[in-house]
Amino acid sequence: MNVRHLAPRAGAIACLATALAGAAPFLLIDGHAELLGDYYGAGPVGLTTIVLFAAVGVVAFASAERGNVDPVTMAGGLVVLGVVLVVGSALWWLAIDETVLYSFPQEYRWLEWHPPVVVAASIAVAVVGGGYARAVLE
Repeated sequence: MNVRHLAPRAGAIACLATALAGAAPFLLIDGHAELLGDYYGAGPVGLTTIVLFAAVGVVAFASAERGNVDPVTMAGGLVVLGVVLVVGSALWWLAIDETVLYSFPQEYRWLEWHPPVVVAASIAVAVVGGGYARAVLE
């Protein structure tokens, strides 16, 4: 298996999954703007920043093997992106006020599982970024 060839595609998919998971409440919850604002704004960077970094990661991973950037530099950048996504999403999860999370109507109880899903998706980005870096440095 050629990790160096597969990792950019897998990383782009992981970043897309992270961005879509992060954007899900904004896309699926209607009529609770203040609660959503508090939910997305929790933590030092907020979920909006995590979603934007993940969207940039889609492009970064997709261009990793295009030859426009030194592969070692790109690998380092992708590792940093993965770490930033994991740390940022974990800090966001820990900073969510429980009163905000449990103030949504009963039909949005799936939000209780939303933060761990976002963190898990961001961990996938970090793992793929690390795998790509290892393949480039071998």
